[in-house]
Amino acid sequence: MTLAKSIVNKYEFDHNRLIHILKNQAEILNLIGRNEEALKDVKNGLNIARKFSDKKSEADCLLQLSDIYGSVSKYEQMISSVKESLLIYQEISDRKGEAGSLDNIGYVHGSLGDYPKALECYSKSLKIREEIGDRRGQGGSLNNIGYVHGSLGDYPKALEYYSKSLKIREELGDRLGQGCSLNNIGSVHHRLGDYPKALEYYSKSLKIREEIGDRLGQGCSLNNIGSVHARLGEYPLALEYFSKSLEIQEEIGDRLGQGYCLNSIGYVHARLGDYPKALEYYSKSLKIREELGDRSGQGYSLNNIGSVHDRLGDYPKALEYYSKSLKIREEIGDRLGQGYSLNNIGSVHDRLGDYPKALEYYSKSLKIREEIGDRSGQGDSLNNIAGLYLEQEEFASAREFLLRAEKIANEIGEKEVLRRVYVSLGELILAETAGRKAYSVERKAKTYAETALKLAEELKSKSGKAEALLLQARIMVEQASLPDTPLTPLNKGEFKEAGDKFKSAISI
Repeated sequence: MTLAKSIVNKYEFDHNRLIHILKNQAEILNLIGRNEEALKDVKNGLNIARKFSDKKSEADCLLQLSDIYGSVSKYEQMISSVKESLLIYQEISDRKGEAGSLDNIGYVHGSLGDYPKALECYSKSLKIREEIGDRRGQGGSLNNIGYVHGSLGDYPKALEYYSKSLKIREELGDRLGQGCSLNNIGSVHHRLGDYPKALEYYSKSLKIREEIGDRLGQGCSLNNIGSVHARLGEYPLALEYFSKSLEIQEEIGDRLGQGYCLNSIGYVHARLGDYPKALEYYSKSLKIREELGDRSGQGYSLNNIGSVHDRLGDYPKALEYYSKSLKIREEIGDRLGQGYSLNNIGSVHDRLGDYPKALEYYSKSLKIREEIGDRSGQGDSLNNIAGLYLEQEEFASAREFLLRAEKIANEIGEKEVLRRVYVSLGELILAETAGRKAYSVERKAKTYAETALKLAEELKSKSGKAEALLLQARIMVEQASLPDTPLTPLNKGEFKEAGDKFKSAISI
């Protein structure tokens, strides 16, 4: 006889209390990465609910099962459990439970890159919560809708919904929810390259989470603040925040958070050029994610290990890890992740000079990104395809793809993609006008280079600054050495300035 059955036999009159205990215990076990034990507890609760024909408790257990499956990216099991819970909630007219189930169904669709379906579910959930006056739930649904718009690259819409969510949570005094909304608003500014704003909101989120003792949230906020400093090239500061985050996650047993944070630390070491250290942390992250059964996280870690081998010039190894990452992402239906993996595989073939293969993978990546509405990813893929055509001196095609990328980047305010596009446009003009007198055209190239440099400085991107300076130097050399142009003092000055820019670029 199992413990659960013996307790039921002894306390048949109080089965709800037992289910409550099992569900709470499962929540803690899931947090510390003991997912199988968590599932066992909730399944025990589910069996008890069914034994007593308690439909409400049965649906609650099914909904929690879906939460646990979702935390380890088992989307097939998640959707199966949550759909079962939805039917029961509808049968017993539990509108609040129905809204919760719709949220989880939306989460699955969002995780699999089906954003229209995710929005449909979240909108239905919001409508129910408005009808029953569930203000706290409305804050959650609005937050979820904001997340989908952010994933689609519609940052103004994302900010609009996150702000509505924050307003409700402030009115209710929901401090836990406020910390979440502020963090998400920070993430939009992070994506837009507005790092001061991102730090402002992440810090507000951290302050609230510290005040209410939300240790799980603190770990998340500290990690995000670290990510901004890493993006700004402030690596010692980034590592300081990541270490604080990891310390909290280890204290509370947040294994999922540890996997994420170790991955972030690996990223910093990769940026510092310490590739053995980067591989060490990426591998630690992968190990935790494998132990948890976190398939989505495994896809990320494998992709990052591939990126280290890519930087080291070990292209067979890079392709091996990128392909492993792609395989997992295809198996779990992670369309957003597939777009990244395909793009990375394309970039390896690009560097190997296998342009047909590179174009094949870049095009597959672009197709997925267009289908799921990943606007930022589309700009990246379009820019990469343009680079292929530029390398093969197919200038008309290169220009077509660059202008498409520029349009998207301007529409969504994606500064990093725009920076790369302007460098490529400058290189295109240089290639088109090589060895010809075309001062007016080259002035346009100069404008692109200056704009790219300005964006790189705004983004605090050292590599971006180096690219822009190199482009400026090449333009000056090209101008000063045009055929039939006498080597005047002005030309000599331009050569010297170009040399200075080359030195500056190399020193970065």
